[in-house]
This record gives sequence, C-alpha cells and structure tokens, in this order.
Amino acid sequence: MTHLDKQVRTTQRRMWINRWLVGLSWSLTIAVALLALLILVHRLFDFAWPLGWPALAALAIALVAAAVWTFVKREGPAIAAAVLDEAAGLRERLSTAHYCRVDRDPEHPSSQKGPSTSRGAVDDIFVQAVVTDAEHISGSLSARQHIRLRLPGSFAWTTLTALVLAAMFLVPVGLLTSTQAAEEREQGVELTQTKIAVKRQMDRVRKLVQDNPALQELKDKLGDADEQAAGKLHRPGDVRHEAVKKIDKLTDAVKQKRASGKYESVKEMRKMLRGLKVPKAKDAPNQKLAKALAKGDFKTAREELNALKEQLATLKSEQDKELAAKMSKQLEAISKQLDKLAQNENLAKKLAEAGLKPKDIKRMLENLKKEDLEQVKKQLQEKGLNQKQINKLAQQLERGQQAGAVAKKLAQAMKQGASGSNPGQTGESMEGLSMAADQLSQLEQLEQEMNQLDAAMADLNASSGNISKPCRKCRGAG
Repeated sequence: MTHLDKQVRTTQRRMWINRWLVGLSWSLTIAVALLALLILVHRLFDFAWPLGWPALAALAIALVAAAVWTFVKREGPAIAAAVLDEAAGLRERLSTAHYCRVDRDPEHPSSQKGPSTSRGAVDDIFVQAVVTDAEHISGSLSARQHIRLRLPGSFAWTTLTALVLAAMFLVPVGLLTSTQAAEEREQGVELTQTKIAVKRQMDRVRKLVQDNPALQELKDKLGDADEQAAGKLHRPGDVRHEAVKKIDKLTDAVKQKRASGKYESVKEMRKMLRGLKVPKAKDAPNQKLAKALAKGDFKTAREELNALKEQLATLKSEQDKELAAKMSKQLEAISKQLDKLAQNENLAKKLAEAGLKPKDIKRMLENLKKEDLEQVKKQLQEKGLNQKQINKLAQQLERGQQAGAVAKKLAQAMKQGASGSNPGQTGESMEGLSMAADQLSQLEQLEQEMNQLDAAMADLNASSGNISKPCRKCRGAG
C-alpha cells in the first residue's frame, strides 16, 4: 500500500467517525426527547412503569441508527482524496493522482477491473508524473492534522433535550391523578409493607415458641395469625390489630402459666433459704452444700449431694467412718434448720397479728385448702384490712405454705441422709440423699422454666410493640 492510499484511507475513517457523530447526535436527541415525554407522563399520572429498560432501549436504538446511517452514507476514496486536497490546499493533486491510478491500474483496489484504453506515451508520462508528485506530497502529509475529529453542532440539541429530561424529574408525582386514587395506591403500598413486617414478627414469635421448652404446650394460642396477615385483611391497621390480638392471647397464656404457685414457691423457697446458717469451719464436709442452699443455687447443691453419695459408697477405713459421722451430724443440722424454716415464723406472726388462731395458722401452713384461703380473706376483711392488704397476705400465705412443704420434704430427706454414720447404714442414707437431690433437681428445673417464661413474656411484649407502634424506618419489622 502506497503513502497515497494510506492517507486516503485515514481520511475515509475520520470522515466516517465525524459522520457517525452527526448521526449519533440526532438519534440521541430524538431518543432523549421521547424518553423525556415518557417520564413526563409517568410523573403526571404516577403510572407504575419501569423506566430503566426504556432508557437502555432508547440508547441502544440511537447507537444502531447512527451506525446504519453512517454505513449507508459513507464516503468513497475519491471523495476522501478530494476532501484531503481541499483541507491541505493541494489543488486537486491527490484526487487527480488517485483518479489516474484507478483508471490506469486494473489491479488497484478502486479500479473497476474493466478493459483499459490505450492513450499513448505522452499520456503515460503525464500519469507517471502526476502519481509521482502525489506520492511525494502524501509522504510528507498527515491526514490526521487536516481532517480533525470534532463534535457536530447538533450536539447542542442533544444537550438541550438532556436538560429537559432532567427537568421532568422535578414534576410532582401524580399531579394529574385524583386524590382518591393516590391515597388508594399509597394505602396499597403501606398494606404490602405492613404484611411483610407483620409476617417477620410472627415468624419470630413462632420460632420463640418452638425454641422455648416452657412454651411447647401453648403453640395453639398463635392460631392462624399468618393467614390473617397474608391476605384476608385489606387495611394495614386491621392486619396489625389481628396480629397483636394473637400475640396478646399467647402472652396472657404465658402470664397465667407464670402465675402458677409452683413457680412462685421457687422464689419463696430461695427467700426462705437465705436464713440458713453456713458452717464457719472451712474444712466442714458440708460447708459447700450449706452455702449453695443459702444462695439458692440448686444446681450446685444437687452436685454436692451427689458427691456425698459417692463418698458414702466408698466407706472402708476408720478414718472414713469418722468423716461419715461428721457429715451425718452436719446433714442433721441442715435438716433441723430446714425444718425450722418450713414453719415460716414470720408469716405465722403476721397471721396471728391479723387475728387468726395459732392452731389454724399451723394447720394452714402445713396443708392449705381453698376454703381455708377464703376464710382467711374473710377474717382479714372483718379486721378492717383493705383489699390490697388482704390479697397480699393471702398470696404470702399460699406461697409460704408451698415453699414450706418443699422445705419440709427436703429436711426429711436430709435427715434420712444423715442416718448413715457407718457402713451398715449407707444404703438408707444414700436413698435419703438421692431423694434430696431429686427435689433440688425439680427446683432447678422449675427455676429454669420460670426464667424461660419471663424471657418469653419480654420478647412477646417487644414483638407486640413493634407491630402496634412500628418505627418509621423498619415499619415494625424490628
């Protein structure tokens, strides 16, 4: 390829790029104008149209249209040579040489490859001179310097339409729609968001019930809360209200279970055990047991009783017998203290001050019946106590009786455990220690259930609050 051909081809490419930029500017102007019209309609009537895909489609069509138009209107090499002549001020030297080469050289790329005409030697010399001059000139010429790539003036229209498109986003949404339609559309969005938020909270409540062993028997209290939130109700407030009703129903069931006397007796038992005296001697075999009981640590107390059982099972030497006798003595001391605590002297004193007879107080603390409780309330009312004081004292009596019964059973088991001071009595003693360990295990389990119920009520109240009074950011999803 000669220098002349290279310069002509470079000129062609640059002219094609400039033509493509012209076509692109007009196609973009039309596409952006149509897109601006679409956005205007979308904003005025608040239609639920996606704008991303139309924008991408408009850009793709503009690029393709500009490329097709450039291909159809592309300039040939003769026009490119003439344009380069004019730009470089060469007075048709390059275009003439290109014409002569095409006409005289059948193998030239631009030739029609038809039969050549004989013109004589003078013509050949002239053609050679013209071509040689053009090759010499093109060798020192740069088409890139004379044929510049430039943005067409039509890009001003493209910029203007782009500004108009941006201004369309300032048009208020739903300007030409009715207030009722806008409210219904907004309510529909809020309803969908509310259903999603309520479902998340109900899923958390369901997981709470499934993961909490103390709530297994209350699964049916949730009912069909998810079905209600999923589509039967058509107002956000109704969806929230229905879900809150279901959670409140479950919360009431948890509260009712938590108010059971067996759980309150655990608290009363811990309160009662605070009066237990711990041996001061550090080498006392049962010091850890007494200390754990005084703290209300049922787990550690149970482990200490099991350790005592293992020690009794390995009694052999005389020294072991002395240790067993010492342990039995301390167990008996703990048993006496528990028996005394079971009498609940403070509560008995309060009941005596309220006018109850000593024999009635003793009987009630040992075995409280429902009619006894009603009789106590009636007597307290006759003494002039208000309803709040009556209920408080009645609750103390009920809880104290339950805790005293547990303490009395534990004292009896401890007393039986203290009977094995020699190898011949270890069987009875170990049986008593096993009974005491079982009672402590039951107290430990009740305490765990009580804590699980307390945690469940806190979580349920939080979920109910998230649904009934949702925050603005999460709309009640937490």
